[in-house]
Amino acid sequence: MDIALTVTLVITCLCFTGIWLINVMTKDAGVIDYYWGPGFAVIAAVHFYIHGSGSIFEWVFLGAITLWAARLAGYLIRRHHFSTAEDGRYLEMRQTGGPNFWWTSYFKVFLLQAFLLWVIATPVHVAFGAGATPITPLFIAGMMLFVAGFVFEWLADHQLVQGKRVSGHDETGNSLYTGGLWGKSRHPNYFGELALWWGLAIAAFAISGAWIAFFGPAILTIVMRLVSIPLTEQHMARTRVSYASYMSSTPMLIPLGSTRAKSGKQAAE
Repeated sequence: MDIALTVTLVITCLCFTGIWLINVMTKDAGVIDYYWGPGFAVIAAVHFYIHGSGSIFEWVFLGAITLWAARLAGYLIRRHHFSTAEDGRYLEMRQTGGPNFWWTSYFKVFLLQAFLLWVIATPVHVAFGAGATPITPLFIAGMMLFVAGFVFEWLADHQLVQGKRVSGHDETGNSLYTGGLWGKSRHPNYFGELALWWGLAIAAFAISGAWIAFFGPAILTIVMRLVSIPLTEQHMARTRVSYASYMSSTPMLIPLGSTRAKSGKQAAE
């Protein structure tokens, strides 16, 4: 295995092990989200250090990953800091996992996410070391898709925060924010993240010519569609009485628009 691949896998697993230990002490698995963005930036930095040629493409790629990671980490840390309880998805796992959840979570949650992060990072793994190459329309198209996805994800998160701040919670905690992008898709932040990762894959392919760059975004798409979104929606359906109506009228991922009037209350996620 390439030295950079080995080093990044070890670092990723060690970092998630440290986060797991924090979870054991705090009984809050939500801290795992802190490293989701930064984990990719660390992988990019290691590859840049070991294989980087210093080309403008690599600097742009590294800067894009770092910018996205910093923005996402800041958002997730603030969200977690102001939350009053553990993320509902992890809380349910803890409640159903029995007294050994503190230990089994290391494998089922933390190491699993560590490996997924490392695999999803395939565009990062192949983007460094190609040397000086001419600017190609494909690289520019990939970075433009990254920027569009970045802005879309940021705007969705921003609207979510503002929706909570303006409307607050009702007496039952069952209201939903369906304004802005959340009226066009039930998960516009996920859509934005998928778009930016496919953009990075296109840019990485333009640099390296390696088709494996697309493997990571493909895995991310599958995980979001079959795991992350269903878990989130199961939790929301149990805790928000109007979520079933929201599901029936608003697309899950691709922002095509809602078929009903917007309620503009509490956020859906």
